[in-house]
Amino acid sequence: MKKGFFILFTILFVKINAEIRSVWVLPWDITTEKSIDEVIATAVSCNQNELLVEVRYRADALFDTSKGAYLYPNPEPKSYILEDASFDPLAYILKKAHQKGLAVQAWVVVFNATPREQSYIQQNYIYNNHKDWITYNFNGSQMNIDRQSGYFIDPGIPEVQEYLLNILGNLAGGYPELDGIHLDYIRYPESDLGFHPVSLARYNEYCQNQEEITYNEWRIMQVTNFVENAYFQLKEINPALQLTAAVFPDIAEANVDYAQDWQSWLKKGIIDRVYPMAYDVQYAKFKKQLEQINLLQMKEKIVIGLRAWNGNGNSLAIGNGNSYNVKEIAKKITLTRDYGFAGVSLFSYSGLQKGNAFVQLAHLSFPEKKEYPKENISPKLNEITFSEPKYPAEAKLTRLNSEIIMHLKIPKDGLWNWELYKDTLLVSNQRFYQKGENREILNIINPQISANLEPGHYIVHLYQEKSSFQYLIPVELVTPNE
Repeated sequence: MKKGFFILFTILFVKINAEIRSVWVLPWDITTEKSIDEVIATAVSCNQNELLVEVRYRADALFDTSKGAYLYPNPEPKSYILEDASFDPLAYILKKAHQKGLAVQAWVVVFNATPREQSYIQQNYIYNNHKDWITYNFNGSQMNIDRQSGYFIDPGIPEVQEYLLNILGNLAGGYPELDGIHLDYIRYPESDLGFHPVSLARYNEYCQNQEEITYNEWRIMQVTNFVENAYFQLKEINPALQLTAAVFPDIAEANVDYAQDWQSWLKKGIIDRVYPMAYDVQYAKFKKQLEQINLLQMKEKIVIGLRAWNGNGNSLAIGNGNSYNVKEIAKKITLTRDYGFAGVSLFSYSGLQKGNAFVQLAHLSFPEKKEYPKENISPKLNEITFSEPKYPAEAKLTRLNSEIIMHLKIPKDGLWNWELYKDTLLVSNQRFYQKGENREILNIINPQISANLEPGHYIVHLYQEKSSFQYLIPVELVTPNE
């Protein structure tokens, strides 16, 4: 079949979803049924809707490779991380997570082929069977294992790409209930690696017979070709399967240092979503990264990855004495929502578990949605008793192009509710807001209602539950030209 068919087919099957709330789950957290049950229970209670589960750690498997072997052979061993080699974590996760409404993506480390600790390298690892695939540095020698988290195999070797495409096909064919396959380490390890003799010979032949390009352009071509081939192979196996990838947030750095041109993947339509790993602790740098990513104008295909671990090993919970905690993560989530990206992904589950930090973050940023009656409920507003507010609050509505923006001036940090009324309740939201200026894009919260809002007068009910903070604020929806 032609590639164009699969693009059309995929579009027809894509649903317009609510905010993606994802969490990366490391293999050490899925070794038993009990540990998996805990992961799922936590994700559900903290109002997440997607799990990225690492089932290929370093050229090994935390799944049953025999299931998809009829079409795509997979010679890799069961991971040393598993306590019981007969246990199939992926099958169990899919069954239990889907029962709770959680999407599951199989997280796959791609070109990183071995653990750093050589004692864990088993007999059937790539390193033992294909040492000739290990990438070379600029000086013409194989990479040193200590430079990175294990050895990398070279994307410029055709046999490497064929091998890895079989691994992905094995997963997709063996687990048709998968919601997606999530690529990690889909790149070169650094700028001066990737100079394998096979790749160099192919590069020179390409320049002689087709066009002169730089070697980094050649490296970019190898990674992009792999993503493209993976995309169409997986869509042929399962058209509903999503292909996603964890990527570096700085576009220039991703290209120059790692040959990871994820911007072109999005433009070419060979990836369904990318998850930029915006892990910097500093809010200012994080904001700058989001500003840059926003310029791509593809925010519906971008899920922002957030740092959710503490470098010193302590809990991220508020009150633990750490300057970086869940309150800082909540602030970043707010900014991500302000830009209107597809969602957020937290790295990682284990980093949020200490000290009940995940529950705290859920209270701040992922509160349970309230159900409101659809009938006319404007009388509710007349029943509210107000005292003169001690601290001022403000609200404003504006339309900017196709977006309707709610501007809120909040009197103090905390969990706030707001409701927008005409004759009836139109749209509402509840989340953690910072003191001062905040904004919401109503199209993200409720696209159907907000798209039909006409210029005119409205009422905003702003309040905190179980407190005296209650505001009724008249607003007028205007356009920039009015």
